[in-house]
Amino acid sequence: MKIAITGGTGFVGRNIAHALVRGGHEVVLLARGQDTTDPAVRQLPNTHFAPIGVDDEAKLAKAFSGCTAVAHCAGINREIGAQTYQRVHIEGSRNVMTAAQKAGVRKVALISFLRARPRCNSAYHESKWAAEEIVRNSGLDYTIFKCGVIYGKGDHMLDHLSHALFTFPIFAFVGFQDKPIRPNAVEDVSNLVTASLTGDILSRKTVAVL
Repeated sequence: MKIAITGGTGFVGRNIAHALVRGGHEVVLLARGQDTTDPAVRQLPNTHFAPIGVDDEAKLAKAFSGCTAVAHCAGINREIGAQTYQRVHIEGSRNVMTAAQKAGVRKVALISFLRARPRCNSAYHESKWAAEEIVRNSGLDYTIFKCGVIYGKGDHMLDHLSHALFTFPIFAFVGFQDKPIRPNAVEDVSNLVTASLTGDILSRKTVAVL
């Protein structure tokens, strides 16, 4: 199968790309090219790189041409300049879904967040929920993965923590309270997304990844 990945050079996107290539699939990586953590992902077998974001519907439709499915991983965890939640999560997802319809894509998998919900006074969570609704109402087959904190080699959390452990011999946490999280290994998320796009499972489902 030929499968496109938005945010294809990002942490989750590139791990999905590796999983798809291992399964013998052709991959189209779509990204602005800002993340250079793993340059080798662009040289994977049967992989093509398209240096575009999610703000140009026409370019997206052209990149999706011939693709059976799309893994929609493009997203931000903080707003910087023009890269806002509204522009990336909401308008970007609308562009992705319209382009997918025009290109004849049959299935879309969306990476969302576990606590994405409406009217919660969090611009991030509300924008991720709005993206989910765009996908659910697109008329295309879909699977939405509501993930917790995704961790693995090359992520921000483990990289920063390991750097701190090697830099500082003592940690002092004063006044902090324990806060439960629901971590997901990136390999598990990648395998789930790959299975949903290639195995005809979890059709029209929104699932929590725990």
